Amino acid sequence: MKTLEQMKREYAEVLIKIGVALKEGQKLVVECPVEHADFMPILAEVAYENKCGGLVTLYVNEKVERISAEKLVENYEDPMKPVSDYYAEQGAASIRLTSPNLKAMEGMAPEAVKAYTTAVIGRRRGFKKIAGESGGTIACLPGKAWAELVFPEIEDEAERINAMWDIVLSCVRCKEENPIEAWQNFMARTGERKKKLDEKKFIEFRYKSDKSDFTVEPAEGSVWMGGCVETPNRVYVPNIPTEEVFQTPHKYKVNGVIGAVMPLVYSGQLIEDIKLELKDGRIVNYSASRGEDVLKTIIETDEGSHYLGEMAFIDVSSPISSQGRVFYTTLYDENASCHMAIGNSYAPPMSDEEMEAKGYNKSGVHVDFMIGDDSMDIDGKTQDGTWEPIFRKGHWAI
Repeated sequence: MKTLEQMKREYAEVLIKIGVALKEGQKLVVECPVEHADFMPILAEVAYENKCGGLVTLYVNEKVERISAEKLVENYEDPMKPVSDYYAEQGAASIRLTSPNLKAMEGMAPEAVKAYTTAVIGRRRGFKKIAGESGGTIACLPGKAWAELVFPEIEDEAERINAMWDIVLSCVRCKEENPIEAWQNFMARTGERKKKLDEKKFIEFRYKSDKSDFTVEPAEGSVWMGGCVETPNRVYVPNIPTEEVFQTPHKYKVNGVIGAVMPLVYSGQLIEDIKLELKDGRIVNYSASRGEDVLKTIIETDEGSHYLGEMAFIDVSSPISSQGRVFYTTLYDENASCHMAIGNSYAPPMSDEEMEAKGYNKSGVHVDFMIGDDSMDIDGKTQDGTWEPIFRKGHWAI
C-alpha cells in the first residue's frame, strides 16, 4: 500500500508529465498559495528530474491581496503580472495550485471582488496569449479551510486534512497502481467519446431536468473537446482532475430556463440556487437564493457575460460525483455534473467578426455552473431531424 508521501510525489508527477507535459529545457511557472509552500520542494524535484529549464514560484497571499483590492479597487493591479509576462515570453509552462477558502473573500464588496478577479484573470489570460500552447494546468491542494468545508463532520483538524488528501488523491488517479498509465487510458477513452459525438453531427440539444428546461444549438464549426489539449508539440491536460467533454454553444441559440444543482464559488464568494432565463442566447432574468449580488457582478461584467460560452457533458457516476460531496470549487464540482458556463467561449483562431457571425461568444469572464443530476435527460437532434438520447437520468445513453 502506497504511503501519503509517495502519492504526493505521484501527484507532482501527474502535474508535470500529464498536466503540462513539460519539455526538456522548458521553464515552469507555478502559482501557489503561501500556506502550501511545503508542496513546492516535491514539485521542484520532479520538475528537475524531467529536465526542467528553471522553476519560479509565484506565491499567493489572499489576505494581502484582499487588503490591496479593497483599498485600491479600480486601481488594483496584479503584482505578479510583470514576472508572469517575463516567463510567458520565454515559453514557460504553467501550473496553478489552489486551495479553496470561502473565508478569504467573505464579506468583500462586489466592486473589490470584480477588481481583484479582473486583474488576476487578465494576468492569467495574458500569460496564455503570450506563451501560446506551452502547457498549463490547474490543480488543488488540501488545506485547513477547504477540509472544513468538505468534511464538517470530522472534528479533528489533522483527520479532516488527511481525509481531504485521501479524496483528492483518489480523484486525480494517484491511488491507481500506475497513475500516469491511468491518465493515459482515461485520455484515450475520452478521445473515443469525443469522436462518437462529432460523428453524430448533432444540430440541437434539448435538456430537461427538475431544475432545467432549455434547448441549445452548437456554434458553427464547433467540435467536442475535453480530456486533453492536443497541439503539434504536446498533449496536455489543463484541469487535474477532469471528467468532461464539452462544446461551444451558439451565442444566440439558447432558449429556456437553466437551474444550478450545486453551489458556485466565485472569487471566494458563495452563490446558491442559480436560476437563469435565456431568450435568443441572452440572459434576460436571473436569481440566486444567496450571493445574487455576486451573480449580478458576473453577468454584468461586459456584454459577452450576458451569454453562454460552454456546454459540458459528465455522467453522474464519475469518480468525483461518486464521492457524494460538494467540493465548493468549480474545478471539482464541474467534473461531477453536466454544466454550462457564463461568458467567454472556446473558439479556434478567427477574427472578432467571424466569432460573432459563427456564434462564438467573447467576454472577460468564463464561469462554470453545475446543472446535471440524476433527473437530467439530454437529447440530440441529428441533421435528418431525428432526436436521439444522449443522457438519461444523468447517465450516458449514447
